[in-house]
Amino acid sequence: MINIEQLNFGYKRKTPILENLSLQFSKGGVYGVLGANGVGKTTLLHLLNGLIFPKKGQINLDNQQPAHRSAAFLERIYYVPVELDLPNIKVSQYCARYAPFYPKFDKKTWEKALKTFKVDADKKTSALSFGQKKKVVISFALASGCDILLFDEPTDGLDIPSKDSFRRLLSAHTNEERIVIITTHHIHDISTLLDHLVILQDTSLVVNASISGISEKMYTVTSTQLPASDQLLYSEMVLGGYHCLVRNPIGHEGPLDLELLFKALLSNPQLLSQ
Repeated sequence: MINIEQLNFGYKRKTPILENLSLQFSKGGVYGVLGANGVGKTTLLHLLNGLIFPKKGQINLDNQQPAHRSAAFLERIYYVPVELDLPNIKVSQYCARYAPFYPKFDKKTWEKALKTFKVDADKKTSALSFGQKKKVVISFALASGCDILLFDEPTDGLDIPSKDSFRRLLSAHTNEERIVIITTHHIHDISTLLDHLVILQDTSLVVNASISGISEKMYTVTSTQLPASDQLLYSEMVLGGYHCLVRNPIGHEGPLDLELLFKALLSNPQLLSQ
């Protein structure tokens, strides 16, 4: 379990990015972290990875503190950043160079992921596109055996078939011992993978709930007419009608469009607390 207590962080003294953040990430969960640009999503991943340190508060991963960057900590966490800077070596050599740092690394998983992504292991990384480089690092993350995987905008640079491959691979390699945390602006790319939703806004945590828990309170519907005002939470016009977020007073089992939910929150920050 990852436990964050009263965390405060800012790159400048008088400009906080995260304030009094308390949050837990439990094993077996796939967490989506949403928020506008600059709200602290990448900062949160850097804090969890021990690349930067809290100004106040603390982070514990099963009694390990990321800031210590101990070998026992580093062999169980893997971070896939937005920007990639890979050494100019063959893809196969990338595995040979870095796999020894991860005791639970599974070469079969690595090879299967590369095959699924259609990446040539004999190519040098300098000959790969940005999207192909992203596939290499994602493949390594899944094969690492780490029980904590951090993905920052993992579908950036991936084409539609590759996004589908990413979803299938991640789903196949998510288990009860792993914590997977994904920050993204492309919520449609990963919405089917998520168990839990975290939304950051104005230095604070504004949503921290399971997808099933949110679905018990609201769902989305597309209609030619707007629902009754006492049921309607948010709407936008689409071809042929309205795409609406509505209350769910009777536990109706309906779809939940997370992007629409996020737009609703940006439009009216008090909406969900109501």
